[in-house]
Amino acid sequence: MTMQNSQLQPPTISVLIPAFNAELTLQKCLESLRLQKFQPLEIIVVDDCSLDNTVSVAKISGAKTLVNIKNLGPAVSRNQAAAEANGEILLFLDADVIAPENLLSDVSQILQENQEVAAVQTLYAPFCPEDNIVTRYQNFYYHYSLSRVSSNSFAVLATWCVAIRKNVFIEAGGFNSRIQEPTIEDEELGYLLADSGNTLYLARNIQVTHLAKYSLLQFLHRRKRMARAQAKSGWRSFKTLLLGRYINVRETGTHHSRWMVLSIILSAVSGLILISAVLFPLIGIGDPFLPLTFSISGFLLSLMCHFPFFKAAVKLFGWKSLPSFIMMSLLDTLVLAWGILTGSLEYTLGKKY
Repeated sequence: MTMQNSQLQPPTISVLIPAFNAELTLQKCLESLRLQKFQPLEIIVVDDCSLDNTVSVAKISGAKTLVNIKNLGPAVSRNQAAAEANGEILLFLDADVIAPENLLSDVSQILQENQEVAAVQTLYAPFCPEDNIVTRYQNFYYHYSLSRVSSNSFAVLATWCVAIRKNVFIEAGGFNSRIQEPTIEDEELGYLLADSGNTLYLARNIQVTHLAKYSLLQFLHRRKRMARAQAKSGWRSFKTLLLGRYINVRETGTHHSRWMVLSIILSAVSGLILISAVLFPLIGIGDPFLPLTFSISGFLLSLMCHFPFFKAAVKLFGWKSLPSFIMMSLLDTLVLAWGILTGSLEYTLGKKY
């Protein structure tokens, strides 16, 4: 009887939140945790040497607060929180998201009823409070790119909100602490877990609200940084399956759609042709008409690769959103191509992280 009752007990959950200059969003994040139907065992906030009032917000909420004396990056911060955690489940949560009230109860139920599941991944909600087009595009891009992945081969960890069994996390060695910027530390861990035979579960019905706000320059810098890190990650693991996951020709359970990869290649080639169309006539070489035609055709083909994404965006946001989403997609693929190029060059020159 005692054994049966213990088996019915839901697993304990530690919520772990890395935070850097997060005072504007952390309070709402923590408030959403206080409203949970199933309460966590503990909430641990790691302040990564913030310059604002992040520490005060965390302490006032009653969360256990760890403070770094210098900025170490989210990978280290999450590992620090995990080392302090007492829960059977580690729920990593970004400081700029609001959790639905059923988050912990749903995660607990999934992991209790499916012992073979090592981690539960959630989605961003398709809508976000900030309605500028840059933020809307970025938020919906992440929602769409994860929601389209097949559950049978799912291999993504995105730490805006993901739950991992603590024993699995420890066995995997945690996040790669050599990755200091907020880029692909979670992505690499997800691929490592999947390649080790673990089952990652995509809970499409659990969606958190993203509170971030991006200007165009912030978006472009963020995407370039991400692509640069992904290129280095792929080259670091050239002899393993990881590079194949980034290229994703056979749909290997990642959010890198093969069509997105093709679109990046087409945009990169078209951009180079466009530069030649502008520069060569200035130095007396050739007629710009033909390369300009090829360039425009290449960009159109690149955009056609995003047709399902555009269709989903129009269904959700209406036809008025289409021109801005087309513009953002074109900029996105160009800056991703540039990031891949610079990341590959840096890796070649010996800068592997």
